[in-house]
Amino acid sequence: MKTYKFRGESQIAFAFDIIINNRLYCANWNDLNDPMEGMYAYQSNRKTNHSIITQKVKGIRVSKRKYKICSLSETFDNHLLWGHYAEGFKGVAIEIELPDNDINIRKVEPRGVFAYLNMDEFTDVDEAARTILFSKYDVWSYEQEIRILNESQWYEIEKPITRVIVGHRMNKALFDVLNITCSNLGIELNRVGIGDTGIDADFVKPFKELKRKKEYRT
Repeated sequence: MKTYKFRGESQIAFAFDIIINNRLYCANWNDLNDPMEGMYAYQSNRKTNHSIITQKVKGIRVSKRKYKICSLSETFDNHLLWGHYAEGFKGVAIEIELPDNDINIRKVEPRGVFAYLNMDEFTDVDEAARTILFSKYDVWSYEQEIRILNESQWYEIEKPITRVIVGHRMNKALFDVLNITCSNLGIELNRVGIGDTGIDADFVKPFKELKRKKEYRT
C-alpha cells in the first residue's frame, strides 16, 4: 500500500533520514500529540470474577508498553495534513510503500474519546492492546492514518523510497539540496500545487517537467 509521511521544514533532517536510510522512527505511544492515545474504557458482566478482570487489565497495560508507533497517512491530497505536519506547505510528503499483509500495519479505526473493550469477549490481552492502539478519537479521522506498531525504535522499510512531494512554500536552498539528493538516489521529486478546490493532485508533477514548463515557483 502507498502511504505518506509528512515532515516540516524544521524536521527536514528526519525527512533525509527516511530518504537515505530507508527507515521510520517509531515513538512511544504516550508521547504522541493526542493525550487520549492508548486510553480505554471497559465493561464486564457482574458475574465475572474480579481477579480475572484485574489480570486482563494488567496484561493489557504490559502489552501496550512494548509497542511504539509510527503514523502515516494514506493520502498526500489533504490541505490540513500539509498545514499541520508540513509547516504550512514548507515541508514534504514522502511516499512510502508498505506491505499489505503485515499484521502490525493497519488503518486506524475511528472511535469515541476512549477506546472500548468488553472484557468478557476476549482472552488475548496482546490483541486487546493492539485493538486499543489501532484506534483513535474520531476527531482525528481527517488524517486518514495508517499506523505501524513496532517493538523497536526504527521500522526498516522494505522497498526504497521512489517519490518525494514538496510543498510549494519550501525554501529554495533547501529545495535545491533535496533535489540533488533525490536525483542521486533515483527518487522522483514532485512539487504540489493548489487549485480552486484545494490541493490540485493533477499539479503534482516531476520537478524537471515543472521547470521546463516554467511552472516552478519560489
